[in-house]
Amino acid sequence: MKFFHLADLHLGKRVNGFPMLEDQKEILEQIVGLADREKPDGVIIAGDVYDKSIPSVEAVNLMDDFLVDLVKRNLQIFIISGNHDSAERVSYGGRVMEQSGIHIFPRISGGQHTPVIRPVCLEDAYGPLNIYLIPYIHPSVVREAYPEEKITDWTQAMDVLIRNAQVDPAARNIAVCHQYVTASGTRPEECDSEQKHIGGLDNVDYSVFDAFDYVALGHLHGPQRIGRDMVRYAGSPLKYSFSEEKHKKSVTLLEIKEKGHVEYSLLPLAAARDFKTLRGTFSTLMSPGFTASLSAEDYYRIILTDEQDIDQALARLRRFFYKNLMDLEYDNTRTRTRSDIDAGEETLEKEPIEILQELFLKQNGSAMNEYQTQLASRLIEEIWREDL
Repeated sequence: MKFFHLADLHLGKRVNGFPMLEDQKEILEQIVGLADREKPDGVIIAGDVYDKSIPSVEAVNLMDDFLVDLVKRNLQIFIISGNHDSAERVSYGGRVMEQSGIHIFPRISGGQHTPVIRPVCLEDAYGPLNIYLIPYIHPSVVREAYPEEKITDWTQAMDVLIRNAQVDPAARNIAVCHQYVTASGTRPEECDSEQKHIGGLDNVDYSVFDAFDYVALGHLHGPQRIGRDMVRYAGSPLKYSFSEEKHKKSVTLLEIKEKGHVEYSLLPLAAARDFKTLRGTFSTLMSPGFTASLSAEDYYRIILTDEQDIDQALARLRRFFYKNLMDLEYDNTRTRTRSDIDAGEETLEKEPIEILQELFLKQNGSAMNEYQTQLASRLIEEIWREDL
């Protein structure tokens, strides 16, 4: 059985103020064309369907068109919500869409009856294949749903969900998940367009997925394995920041045969507009000889090396050639010697409560007391639970 593994569509996203909807429409049409060529049995979308919890009408219509195209090809479709999505909105109408082969797991809520992740079961020549849909979830929700369990971190929360799903390790199993997965402390490759992960606070260790033949991950925008070959991030189908400039975007084609026999390959995607960073003096970048080999349709980040700021540089560059100029910076003596307050590498490795305690001490000249620390920790927990 063959599947396309996709994730992080972020429909409706704007990058530096530029709407990406037309680019997204073109890339989804390209994916449909690949489906016509490769003839998969199903399509997995591992979260972050939309870029906002309340997506625009245009983004919803684009997703609707994409699903209709896939359903016309008699494909089974598996969708979970991500940290950018509203689980309620993504799963709305899911019970009706099930009749068309669109499988969406509803929101997991601690206030309802104890949630159990039940698989969608497909059949092929090798027997049953179980697909477990696990939407993005915060440990506090799992603690509320399973009060008898000891849950202190994200790995334990995921372990509780999987354990209660009673996954049979002897069967063929696929997990679809949208979390920050690490491998025994090893962090995956990240980029600027993703939610930041401070000190590994929200990591799920890949070992909790041992019972699965393949783990279809969403959340990070670069296609990559984590821990073992069959625990994979599909990556986003488009570039959404200049930190993704070197990414090779793709669709993951998964083929699962008998138990233990799983193969994958990456099908390249080619966006109509690329992301490119250019560096040089204003006069060089304004030279027709320099732009002769460039595409005016691409998205640009320009770093000017002139020692003096150029008057109306952004507007002049856009009028001349770079109509999709997203970002303009300077790199010169002034900018290199400017002492900006920024977060050092050591700060990125600290927990949020530690950063808050240090800030409190600097501002007040005294440390937070026990009550303040407990209150701040609870508020941080509630903020993280919002997931946005």
